Amino acid sequence: METEPKNFKEFIRAHKADVHGKICDYLSKEEPVRFTNEIMPVYVNRLGQYRRPSYLMLWSMLYGGNVENALLPAAVQQLSEDWILMHDDIMDNNELRRGQPSAHKLFGSDYAILGGDALHVIMWKMAHEAATSMQTNGQIYFNKAVDIILKTVYGQYKDVRLTKEVNDITKFTKADYYDSIYAKSAYYSVSGPMQTGAIIAGADAETIEHISDYGTPIGNAFQIKDDILDCTATAEKLGKTIGNDVMEGTKTLILWHSVQNASTGELERLKMTYARPRSQKTEEDRRWVIELFNNLGSIEYAQEEANDLAASAAKKFNENTRSIKESSIKDIARDSIGYAVSRKE
Repeated sequence: METEPKNFKEFIRAHKADVHGKICDYLSKEEPVRFTNEIMPVYVNRLGQYRRPSYLMLWSMLYGGNVENALLPAAVQQLSEDWILMHDDIMDNNELRRGQPSAHKLFGSDYAILGGDALHVIMWKMAHEAATSMQTNGQIYFNKAVDIILKTVYGQYKDVRLTKEVNDITKFTKADYYDSIYAKSAYYSVSGPMQTGAIIAGADAETIEHISDYGTPIGNAFQIKDDILDCTATAEKLGKTIGNDVMEGTKTLILWHSVQNASTGELERLKMTYARPRSQKTEEDRRWVIELFNNLGSIEYAQEEANDLAASAAKKFNENTRSIKESSIKDIARDSIGYAVSRKE
């Protein structure tokens, strides 16, 4: 008998194969074979971190649901990540994904877009079947799935606008950053999956709404940690291009802090670097910017902000779940809050 998971990382590992297997049940193997066997499932077959489906399953169990009922919705959540990343990597010019060349680097942008489109269609087939199989809350579940994906697209638009249109880094604010990451990451990565899990378990509307009290701050912290890892991890550890935010011109909390604290000369060079398109930036530019982030304490500042958000989320979680008796599942749920900011990948 397998050992019961004791923390969030072990919980992810315990359910990862089942979620992946459920996705594979829906993948077509029909003609054209190269498309359905190589291009379309390229990210599915690499397997991601599986944090989002794990939040969904964990919160379903927290509110009295079971693994079996949450499995298909969890697969929907993971498949959404797989197709979104196929498109996202093209927009962000990411060369690596999950430790291997990005889909558009392997097959070209046209085929990568089509592969993502096909997964998108399959995802909605799965979501429809999940909704219709539920005895209660089926339509609520489906509406939540629509809302999560639509808000993610809105958030990506905001992120692209900040990256492509706001060339002067002194013109973007901390509020701009949080507005962008809530939609593209906090809701999609953490708060939304938590709420979806509770919906599947049959939780009432008020309970579902209040999950955002702690889901949103930890979701924001989740994205801040992503930004930090982009500056501090290695491509081997993270499985994707490092320093990509600098090269692409992405506006992050780390950059915002540096803008506020840089000397006149540093700020001028930083502005000039971010104003240039990716094709005109060099490896020296990337190294200089990340070194500046470190020297100004901007990465440390972002980590402290993420830690504060996690602490706030943990407090809200304890307040909002007082009526749920203590259990190993509740302990793992608590652990998942800290995991969002302590992870190394």
